[in-house]
Amino acid sequence: MTDYTDWTKEQLIARLQSIDNERTISAVPPKTEKKGKAAKTQRPFDFSKHSARPVAFKVAYLGWKYHGLASQDGGSNVATIESELFKALHTARLIPEPSGKGCGWSRCGRTDKGVSSFGQVVACLVRSNLPIGAKGTCEWPKKDAEVVHHKRKREEDDDDDGEDGNALRPDSMQGLEEDGREYTPIPDNFEEIPFVSRLNHILPPDIRILAWSPTSPDFNSRFDCTYRRYRYFFPSEGLDLAKMQEAAKKYIGAKDYRHFCKVDPSKNVKTYVRTVLDASVEPLVVSDDLIPTYTNFGPHADQKGPVHPESFLVFEVKGHAFLWHQVRCMTAILHLIGRGLEPVSLVDDMTDLSKHPENSGRPIYGMASEIPLVLVECGFKEGLLEWRVDGDVAVSRNGLNGLSTAFRSSDAFAQLITCLWDQWREHSIKATQVQALLQMITEDSFNHTEDVNLRNVFEEYAKEGVLGNASMESGGYGGKSNKAYIPIMQRKRCDSIEERTVKYNASKKGKK
Repeated sequence: MTDYTDWTKEQLIARLQSIDNERTISAVPPKTEKKGKAAKTQRPFDFSKHSARPVAFKVAYLGWKYHGLASQDGGSNVATIESELFKALHTARLIPEPSGKGCGWSRCGRTDKGVSSFGQVVACLVRSNLPIGAKGTCEWPKKDAEVVHHKRKREEDDDDDGEDGNALRPDSMQGLEEDGREYTPIPDNFEEIPFVSRLNHILPPDIRILAWSPTSPDFNSRFDCTYRRYRYFFPSEGLDLAKMQEAAKKYIGAKDYRHFCKVDPSKNVKTYVRTVLDASVEPLVVSDDLIPTYTNFGPHADQKGPVHPESFLVFEVKGHAFLWHQVRCMTAILHLIGRGLEPVSLVDDMTDLSKHPENSGRPIYGMASEIPLVLVECGFKEGLLEWRVDGDVAVSRNGLNGLSTAFRSSDAFAQLITCLWDQWREHSIKATQVQALLQMITEDSFNHTEDVNLRNVFEEYAKEGVLGNASMESGGYGGKSNKAYIPIMQRKRCDSIEERTVKYNASKKGKK
């Protein structure tokens, strides 16, 4: 014990104050770190407790910034249309795997990097609100379930897709609707998952689900497709419309298109004969309400010779199937004919193998740019698909034309139009800015001494070959070439198909 007898008054006061401070501090409970709420571990979604339903989706997308339609193997982070679709389907808990594996995925046509579509059709198994065992449903395939190849490949098929395993169907889907099977009854108040609005809420604005359709168990969007229709949009730039129209008609029929494609020796293409059902070049007429509409009629419909440079033309081609880059090669040749650099007869010469050296490759020429190309329609047998928006009531059996009032008044339709209108407005503003800059520079170059008409300026440049000379080969845009033009049939040639195949097989052996 401390002896305080000899302490002064000041020392005793200081000691008492020290004791009081110690008591105050000890009375305050020690601060303890608050433990945050433990993050809940989200249980994996059990798809086995839900029915699976085979469906098709009609998809529109602007593919300018994507690396094509098909998802990339090997865990690549490259953005593709399919990778976005798989991500959205998985986020909405419609498919089990974010990679799309095990859902029986198939696509109608494999569009390349930068190519768009207004009517791509894909098919897969999705989670459904239908009771398990109801008609039109099946069991989810087991994780390691064996899949069987869909064996309906025609001799003339869309070879852009290749044999990459995307046309596989789970065994569980076979015999889905066999006669005599007892099905679980569907409740009267049944409502299907709103696939369209749910997916569009997740997808980026440049990818839109237009409609969905239930399908038969063996439906395959690639092999059941009866035709594909493409459009290629490009500025007229002084092109001779009449000559291009005449040349386009020469594409119609069954012809050997080996000189209108890019050869991939890894694909076992058995024939290069493709049947073009229709082909045409027409002006694109913009309607008064600013929505672009395609029509055969308009101010330039009967025009002979070059059309005004600010207008657009549309090359439309319809066929059972197409070779790799076939449409872009066809467009490039049409452009050269429209420029007056090649005769209309070039189309006949290119498809007539007797006009080419034996076993020769195609003449070297550049393809048209991928950006203006659009897959606008995938055709199917009448009644095979019954398109609907949200809900389970069909609104159209033939594409999306003639849709019912119910579709037009639906929330999904309103959301779709709003989304597309916003994108159209954004791009229109950008185009208007470029046009204003072009106008300003043109006026400045004339020192404001005269009333400048851009149309007259462009027509003059077109006559001089300044605008787009030779070049759909570079996308239809570009400057004047200083090189003398060499006719297509006189040009050097690529390696023949046989030579490419030999080199490819040799490279495969070297890697083993």
